Order: sequence, then C-alpha cells, then structure tokens
Amino acid sequence: MESAVETISRPAGGVPGEVHARTLPRKRYLILGGATLAGLLLIGGWAFFAAGKEGTDDAQIEADIVPVATRVAGQVQKLAVQDNQHVKKGELILQLDDADFLARVAQAEAELETAAAQAAANDAQAQVAAAGARGGFASARAGVTGSSASLATAQAGLTRAEAEEHKASLELQRSKDLRAANVVPQSKLDDDQAAWDVARAALQQARAALDAAQSRIGEARGRLDQSAPVNQTIAVAEANARLAHARQRSADASLALAKLQLSYTRLYAQEDGQITRLTAREGQMVQPGQPLAALVPDRTYVVANFKETQIGRMKPGQPVKIEIDAYAGRKLEGKVESLAGGTGARFSLLPPDNASGNFVKVVQRVPVRIAWVNPPSDLPLRPGLSADVTVHVK
Repeated sequence: MESAVETISRPAGGVPGEVHARTLPRKRYLILGGATLAGLLLIGGWAFFAAGKEGTDDAQIEADIVPVATRVAGQVQKLAVQDNQHVKKGELILQLDDADFLARVAQAEAELETAAAQAAANDAQAQVAAAGARGGFASARAGVTGSSASLATAQAGLTRAEAEEHKASLELQRSKDLRAANVVPQSKLDDDQAAWDVARAALQQARAALDAAQSRIGEARGRLDQSAPVNQTIAVAEANARLAHARQRSADASLALAKLQLSYTRLYAQEDGQITRLTAREGQMVQPGQPLAALVPDRTYVVANFKETQIGRMKPGQPVKIEIDAYAGRKLEGKVESLAGGTGARFSLLPPDNASGNFVKVVQRVPVRIAWVNPPSDLPLRPGLSADVTVHVK
C-alpha cells in the first residue's frame, strides 16, 4: 500500500513532470464538459423562451391621416388654426367667403315660395274643376231629362190637336152637307167652320211645339255629351296639381343643395388630432378637392411586417411588446388587432407574377396591425416612427 502511494506521489527517477502529465488531461475534460453543458443549457433556455415569441424590427407607427380639402371653390376668408396645432373634433379649421353661397340660398328660398304658391293654386283649381265637371254633368243630365219630358208633352199635345182637328173637320163636312139640304141654318155651318179653323191652328201650334221640344232635347244631349268626360277633366286638373307639387319638391331640393354648399365653406376637424402641412393662406383661391392641410389623428397603431414563416401561430388578441427607436429603453404594451388579407407585395403597384420568367423564391412579409394597450400620455406617438415588435404567440 505504501509502495503504491509512493509510485503515484514520487515518480521514478525523481522527475516531477509525470504527475502533471497525468492530471492535465483530466482537468481539460472537466472544463470542456462543463462548458458544453453550460452551452447546452443556454441553447435550451433560449429555445424554450424564444419558441413562444415572434419578433421583427420592420415595424412603424401608423395613423389614418385625413387630407383636409374643400368641396367647393372659393377664397379663403379666415384661417382658424396654425401649422402643427392640435385641434378637437368639430373645431373650425378654415372658412371660405360665403357671400355667393348666401345669395344662392336666398334665391332658392324665393323659388321655393313661388313653387309652393303655384302648387296651392293648382290644388284649388283642381277642386274647382272637379266640382264644376261633376255639377255640369249633373245639370246636363237633368236638362236631357227635362227636355225628354217636354218632348213627350209636345207629342201628346200634337196627338190631341190632330184628333180635335179631325173631329172639327168631320163636323164641318156634316154641316156643309146638311146646309146643302137646307136642314141646318147657316149659323150652324159658320160655327163648325170656325171650330175647324181653331182646331187647325191648334194642330199647327202643336207641331211647332213638338219641333221646339225636339230641338231642345238635341241641345241638352249635346251639353250632356260635352260634360260627359268628367273623370278626364278631373284627371287633367289633378295632373296639373301634381306637376306643381313636383316643381315645389324640386325647388325644395335646390334649397337643400344651396344650404349644403354653404356648409361646405367651413371646414371642421373630423376628430381629435394635429393639423400639419398647412398650405392654405387667407385670400387664397382654392378649388374643390385641393389639399390644404393634413389631420393626423391622436389614435395611432403599429404595423409590423412579419415574415410569412412567423405568422403561423399568430392571431388577434395576442399580447405584444413594443420598443420605439425614438424612446429607447421604454417598453410599451399592445395586442394583435388583425392580420392583413395578403402579403405586402400582393398589394404593391406591380404585384409579382411568378408564372412568367424565372422564379426566385423570396420570403414574403405580411402586415400585422397592432393596437396600443394603455398608451403612455407623456410620449407623442407620431406616425412613421420605427419600432421593434415582439408578439407572444403562446
């Protein structure tokens, strides 16, 4: 036992380097093994924590910037804001000269009053025409009825006159025969002659009355035929009334349009935000659609362009950590709001067409919209600022 210890502790020949030569490889193995184990632990830890995250530095703050432009032509009369000024929703930005538009409103109001008066007059005329048409038809029909009765009376009178004339003629002839035989006196013959003359005159009168009755019934029937189209007469009057009301509605629409154009002479802020790139000046003539400023709303968001290999497990509602380059060291919170319906290249001006030419596969990027969660009030989140985004996909 002692010799064995001596062999290890005292090298043969008295050379101490043999102990160092035997112990050095063992230390190297221990160091190398420890370093390898530490590396494996680091790689495993990084893989464990990185497996639930997707990040990109291709991100920037965005906002729905609204161009401020007029809808009518005119001269800028008043500028109510300055460049880069913050405004509230409904606050006046600028006003155009509205003298011409006020005159158009007054003209449209006058035309509306005229059209309304004409419509009222046509309504009254329609009522009068309807009453007159119905009354005229009833009167004409009553005239035909009365003329028919008169004609019947005249015909009856003619029949009676003819009978009396015939009777008187027979009496006169009998008296003539008896007088020739000297049976009756001359006075009897004279009386019968006078009676026949009266009967003949009555017959002529009855014939004239019948002719007059026939003439009157013809006139009555003519008036009835003339007044018969009662519905057509009323329809014409009502059509004129409707036409007048249509003109009134047209005048009303013209007035509404004039008032609408008058309202366009004033530009108001559509939401809270900052007015920037203000190019309008007082006295300047502007045209419809001409950009005069830009309204940058206070509500912003982040658009991050992730690689197509990163969005497999990404969905709305996942938490996001955001670092803005302009505010180094500040970490902001957000959440995935939505993913774009296609890659950024697909919505470019010239989208790729891989069916033509040589094909080179390029990793595409998909825009992801991220909403703020409790955005800080002390940091101005201006559109266009760059950001680093990390999405927790687990």
